[in-house]
Amino acid sequence: MAAVAHSLSRDVYWLLRNTTSTLKNDLRKQIEAHGISWPQFHALYHIGEQGIPANELARELHCNASNMTGLVDRMIENGWVYREHSARDRRVWLVKLTEEGEQLKERLFPLHRQNIERRMSCLSGEELALLAKLLRKLADQDSGREQS
Repeated sequence: MAAVAHSLSRDVYWLLRNTTSTLKNDLRKQIEAHGISWPQFHALYHIGEQGIPANELARELHCNASNMTGLVDRMIENGWVYREHSARDRRVWLVKLTEEGEQLKERLFPLHRQNIERRMSCLSGEELALLAKLLRKLADQDSGREQS
């Protein structure tokens, strides 16, 4: 019985990995068709109206400070963001959206949401809720926040 569970766990792992890769590649192609890289798109997602500290953006994007600097520099060159010292702590640089960055975000995010909805349309609302619950349980397992 343990061999069957091990085999099923392995199958589920590869299904999750392959499905995630397929979804990500599909979404990436859609985004890159608009002249923006996948990491730049994710940066736009995390930059709110008040901006975001560069170190926090790096943490959200799971990258180091030097990669973040290059990413932000390219986004500045494209006119999508700018850097500004934090009013509360001059040591902190905030990354903020320009008007052009806001417009890009407003243009791309509805397309991104539509693509996600299209990809998930093969699942019923009940199936989506169950999938979300199970994936959350897996994600929370390492953080000690496991939910029932």
